[in-house]
Amino acid sequence: MSRASDAARQFLWEIGYNDLVGQDLTQLVLSLGLYYDEEPLTGCEGRIVYLNDDYVKITVNSETRYEPRKRFSIAHEIGHYLLGHNKVHCDNPGTLDCYKQGNQEAEANEFASELLMPTPAFMKAIEGRVFSPQLIEEVSEHFGTSISSVVYRYVTCGPHPIAVVYSYKGKVVWMKKSRNLGRYMIDWKDLDVPKNSVTEEFFQYGVVYDTSDIQNIDLDVWFQVQRSRYQGGSNDSWRVKHALGGNRGWDSYEDADYDDGGGGSCHECCFVSERFGGVTAVIWED
Repeated sequence: MSRASDAARQFLWEIGYNDLVGQDLTQLVLSLGLYYDEEPLTGCEGRIVYLNDDYVKITVNSETRYEPRKRFSIAHEIGHYLLGHNKVHCDNPGTLDCYKQGNQEAEANEFASELLMPTPAFMKAIEGRVFSPQLIEEVSEHFGTSISSVVYRYVTCGPHPIAVVYSYKGKVVWMKKSRNLGRYMIDWKDLDVPKNSVTEEFFQYGVVYDTSDIQNIDLDVWFQVQRSRYQGGSNDSWRVKHALGGNRGWDSYEDADYDDGGGGSCHECCFVSERFGGVTAVIWED
């Protein structure tokens, strides 16, 4: 457990909850002796302001209609407070993305994720369940969290290997894969979404499939399946070629020592954010 996760678990223990399903997070803010308000915020989903030791205020954008986003914003700002990030924080959709790197924002996001979806409760919710987009939707509804936060949680600690790619305006913003996903994934970050992907269908033609209508695509749309012979001392081993000129491969050679099979297909399901226009694509095999 990290410092942020430990802090979230400790906070849950102190208030006597195993999870916060169905709980009003604004009451948690008040229980900490903080002030809470909702008002229109420009380019900002939430913020925490420290006026002095006796006055700390969390404000959430009143224009935010998506309740899971609002809950994550509140949990994120509580994280800033309990983790001792003692300065003004104004958080937008970028800083609230679970993948966000950077010490304080990453910590606050990790805190919020653990607070809203505690590891024991999350693992219990997916235990014995076959991975599917419907599972993601059910877990999202159960915890009152966004699809993207559940997907990120699953790719981090879920049992079935998946890859997640978030794209905006036709370009890949971030990507992450499960540790146990034994495939070499091309690094598409900052590049146009790949041809023949379900993600491309959305950006090019506005096609949105129902999550029950799972699409099959070729493995080589997202993954590098071509293999090359690598001579290493007295032993010959197979290594996956680096993609896009050798320096865009996402994994190191050491991490790519897998049987890529040289072909085949996988599934891709896209969750579209109506408000922000981004696409969270989940790629997996049976």
